[in-house]
Amino acid sequence: MYKILFPIAFMLFMVSCTDNSPSGPDWSQFPQNPDSEESTPEPEPDPTPEPEPEPSVVIIEPTTAIAPENEDISKLQYTPGMQINVDDKTFSTRLEEVANAGFKYVELKIKYAYGLHNKSDEQANETFASMQKQMAEKGITVWSVHLPYEDKNWTSISAAESIRTQSVEYILRALRLCAANFPTCKNFVLHASKSVSPSETALSQAQKSLTEMDAVAKQLGVRFCVENLVGSYVYTIEDVLKVVEPFDNVYTTFDIGHANCKGYDVVKFLESLGTKLGTVHIHDTIYKSGNDNHMLVGDGDIATKNRAWGEVYKTMLTKNRYRGVFMFEPKDDQKAEEVMRRFNEVVLPSYHNLGK
Repeated sequence: MYKILFPIAFMLFMVSCTDNSPSGPDWSQFPQNPDSEESTPEPEPDPTPEPEPEPSVVIIEPTTAIAPENEDISKLQYTPGMQINVDDKTFSTRLEEVANAGFKYVELKIKYAYGLHNKSDEQANETFASMQKQMAEKGITVWSVHLPYEDKNWTSISAAESIRTQSVEYILRALRLCAANFPTCKNFVLHASKSVSPSETALSQAQKSLTEMDAVAKQLGVRFCVENLVGSYVYTIEDVLKVVEPFDNVYTTFDIGHANCKGYDVVKFLESLGTKLGTVHIHDTIYKSGNDNHMLVGDGDIATKNRAWGEVYKTMLTKNRYRGVFMFEPKDDQKAEEVMRRFNEVVLPSYHNLGK
């Protein structure tokens, strides 16, 4: 009997000790091997780079090339420049002022009083080389040179042909010296002679001189830009075009102040020049005053008498397809900082506000 009951009792004891619930922690709630758990992989980076944001403004790199027709101008902005006199006594100071104002391009103006008439070629080369070095050190580029003009009558209708030929020789001497020392300059501003009335004879003399001078300019890889000038033979739209149209390498310098003070609609004047626009002189004057007094932009009445500065700017971009420098021609006592301020606060807003 004992032998039968003992196994049964043992089996009941073992069953009573059996518990369906696990003893100790519930390991099912934890990773079996935390050290070997694989972390969630980071998403692969997109191999396509983020596109660069489109610039709101594209500054035009100045060029003498004519822009293609119907080019998108919505973001284009001219680079401003400023004229500075070639004067041994004031050049360095004025250059410093121009550079500090943020200008990167200049037009050099050679006047008779401090120009070449009293210098030998060697002296002129020395002076110009020094100026070029100073400009290079300040990151200034010569866009244009205003050639000497006092008493130089290349459109002379005088019986003395020597007057015309001497004027041509003087201009070409200046051209060669400047082209050699200012290699970035491709535009040479040329005043027509004063006190010469428009006539077929004057036109013939002007074109005769230009034929001689243009041949040299082509050899040097530069071009003349004839300026509309108050009191000269070349100041009307018609006369400007008559003089330059026969030449593929002769362009115009549009002086907006000269056109305004002679009573022209400056926008129509620009439109008439078309792609013959080589460079510009920007300043303000009083409409029909005849007074070429080179006021700061906004101090004259170009904006009120001849539509907004923005329309001038847009016409240059579209009708003239001009991609050169927006060159200011201030008086000597006007500060470069103020000239730049007028560009940023008068000209540019006028352009950007067109159509608003």
